[in-house]
Amino acid sequence: MTDTKYGKMFTTLEFHPGRGGGNAKELSPVNGEKLMGFNFNFIIGVYENTGDWAPGMGAHSHSFDECLLFFGYDDNDMNYLGSELSLALGKEQEIHKFNVPMVVAAPRGMPHCPLITEKVYNRFGHFHLALDADYSADRVPLEGETDGNKYTYLFHEMKAEPGPGGADAKQIISVEGDKMAGLNINYKMGLYNETGQWNPGKGAHLHPYDEVLVFFGHDTGNMSYLGADITIDIGEEHEQHNFNVPTAIAIPRGTPHYPVVCNKVERHYGMMQIGLAARYEASWID
Repeated sequence: MTDTKYGKMFTTLEFHPGRGGGNAKELSPVNGEKLMGFNFNFIIGVYENTGDWAPGMGAHSHSFDECLLFFGYDDNDMNYLGSELSLALGKEQEIHKFNVPMVVAAPRGMPHCPLITEKVYNRFGHFHLALDADYSADRVPLEGETDGNKYTYLFHEMKAEPGPGGADAKQIISVEGDKMAGLNINYKMGLYNETGQWNPGKGAHLHPYDEVLVFFGHDTGNMSYLGADITIDIGEEHEQHNFNVPTAIAIPRGTPHYPVVCNKVERHYGMMQIGLAARYEASWID
């Protein structure tokens, strides 16, 4: 695809063994260099064990805004996380526990961690979404105490709603920046399981901001398997691109894209639509 006009926008996700223990079984990091030079990087992973994700490391902070997403890979219900976790925020390491899909906003400079998986019922997933081209972190020592609710406002439960159905999302989660401490990011995560065209009867649309689409599979034993065959149109020329493996697509602002067609599906799959702006906006153009 790289020899086509828009082929450089596509990146195949390369999954690698994680650290194990409480940390990832398998994960794929993607930096801004692979995403059209956007000030954005992400990691997607699968987790299966209890324990501290980074034993002995304590808290750290970043020089960029970050969102931490915890979600399930259940084929039938995106509202099921399948685990119980605790995450500390602030230099005081205020502990918050949760057992439902959750997004945690970590504005630049906000200390976070330790992050501990306390119980696992089914393998679950994690997305790190960061507003910088590259990942970096600084350790932060423990200091002070809180009343236990100083940082509660940074946690937002991700509740899935019924999607349009058909080839489009069976369920969908939609979150904008006002739910994430006003960060300049919005996203939609969908669960898909049928063939056909998404948004039937509509053509292409575009956004006034950069966007990244991440197509990922639900086979937690092999995250390199998407389970579907997808075609997407890019540009005014409707240049078609086809893929059947987990893929990230970096779409610069103002670039027409869609329709998306699922040609074949063997298993439920997911898609994250990440907009680098606080609110979702789209203009349909044909």
